[in-house]
Amino acid sequence: MTQEFIIIVALAGLVTLALKSAFIEGQHYFTLPKWFVDALEFVPPAVLCALIIPGIFKGEVGLIAAFGAVTIDPKPIAAAVAALAFFMTKKTIPTLTAGMASLYLVYWLQI
Repeated sequence: MTQEFIIIVALAGLVTLALKSAFIEGQHYFTLPKWFVDALEFVPPAVLCALIIPGIFKGEVGLIAAFGAVTIDPKPIAAAVAALAFFMTKKTIPTLTAGMASLYLVYWLQI
């Protein structure tokens, strides 16, 4: 790790902190329009989908890249099992456990 890398990461962190705190600190000086505040409700699900969906349906990273290719991609199956576990329990730990267990099980059954 070079000194330049550390400086760039620190500057990126400061920029991120400034952008996020601008909304929090700025609310004392101005109010956002209601339509904008209502639209902010949809940002977390949109970001989550943008991060998760490509990881499920695209590329050979992680498990497959480490252990080799298989006939059936286990990621969509594991995602479906994790979603089902979430809708049944509404808890994080059972969701993660079911998703990871099904990911490894489907992968190892094909080896």
